[in-house]
Amino acid sequence: MTTPNYLLAVALAAAGWSNHETSRRLNSRAADRGHPGIAIDHTRVGRWIRRGELPRPPVPELLAELLTEQLRRPYTPEGLGIAPTRNVVVPLDDREYETLTLNAAAVNMPVKNYAQALLRRALSQIPSPNTVASKEV
Repeated sequence: MTTPNYLLAVALAAAGWSNHETSRRLNSRAADRGHPGIAIDHTRVGRWIRRGELPRPPVPELLAELLTEQLRRPYTPEGLGIAPTRNVVVPLDDREYETLTLNAAAVNMPVKNYAQALLRRALSQIPSPNTVASKEV
């Protein structure tokens, strides 16, 4: 993948972490959790952001955990764009596509990334079927 990972970039900026700080925290957490073979450096973090490369497990989970603690709101590897993706095709009519492209341009994001962010946000507002089922019992 060669598309920048804006989701990760924004989350790391919100945490106030540089690539060096991110790698330091990840290495520390990995060692604490029994993963001594993990050795992330700042250049690797940069590739996750600039090129959209995906870190190997357990790094996505560890990073989501660290950001959740730092920013005090839930983060997931999928929400940070650092988990394998599944392609979904959503047909849009001309008006919908025009609205999407105008809004993406207004926030200086590629249309694909903007659409992904919108869909993720909408999905995060919907209770999971397991939660709904457990409340009904």
